Amino acid sequence: MLYALLKIWARLALWFYCGKIVFRYKGGNAPCILACTHPNSFLDAIIMGAYMPRSIHFLARGDAFRKPRVASVLRGMHMIPIFRLSEGKENLQRNEETFKLSLNVLRQNGCILIFPEGICVNENKVRPLKKGTARLSFSAWEEPGLDDLMIQPVSINYSSFTAVPKHIEITFGEQIKKGDAENVRDLNDLLHDRLEAGLHKPATRKGHSILLALPALIGYITQRWFYVAWRNFARKKTKNTVFYDSVVFCLLMLTYPFFVLIITALLVMIAGPWGWLALPLLPFTAWAYKEYRLFHTAE
Repeated sequence: MLYALLKIWARLALWFYCGKIVFRYKGGNAPCILACTHPNSFLDAIIMGAYMPRSIHFLARGDAFRKPRVASVLRGMHMIPIFRLSEGKENLQRNEETFKLSLNVLRQNGCILIFPEGICVNENKVRPLKKGTARLSFSAWEEPGLDDLMIQPVSINYSSFTAVPKHIEITFGEQIKKGDAENVRDLNDLLHDRLEAGLHKPATRKGHSILLALPALIGYITQRWFYVAWRNFARKKTKNTVFYDSVVFCLLMLTYPFFVLIITALLVMIAGPWGWLALPLLPFTAWAYKEYRLFHTAE
């Protein structure tokens, strides 16, 4: 239930935050490892979770699961802990449980999202791949009932890592199946090539409707300050890191609904029933400003 609600919420928030999102999905019901490029921190995972038609499980940092209540919430969001050497050598043995949980997901024809590069850099470029994805794949292929496991290359392309709104295109490459590679190195080379083939600069749109001018102006006057405040906060807190875009998005996703509710409540107290008009009009004018801005100089 938590996963389903967050999926709807995140997709709606992305509709406001981004310009055009193109999701070139290739369907199928076989067990699948989604091997994605990783150019934009945890926003990559949010986009995949929001737009992927199938349910996804995510491998997440093991130290985030230390508190039982937090761990329960994270598991409700389909997250599986994975432990790295930097989190303590004594925790590495706990990855055996991670492997078992991952296999269980795959046996149920599920999808697991992995970033095989292992690091995030704000570039539309494929970095050298770590061995973890390939090793998991070969181990899974040895398990009974997982001969049909597919590795799905996914290339995520951003028009910008700082501008709002931005265009995003997600391209699904040719799947890799059992027998396509003989060893870890061959599989990594093949996966790298197919990820690289999916990289390109997202296309932008031209022109805009003059009908958006007035509501866009209203949105600018009434709400741009709210975005700018969070943008400046995020810039300060994420300086010299790759987290800026993801943090801005999450801050807006978490706080904007409350902003709209608070302003609406204040207007209802001041103007009576007419104040309820703010509930649909505030989001509409914010969307209009976003659409109008798409065709002007980005930040």
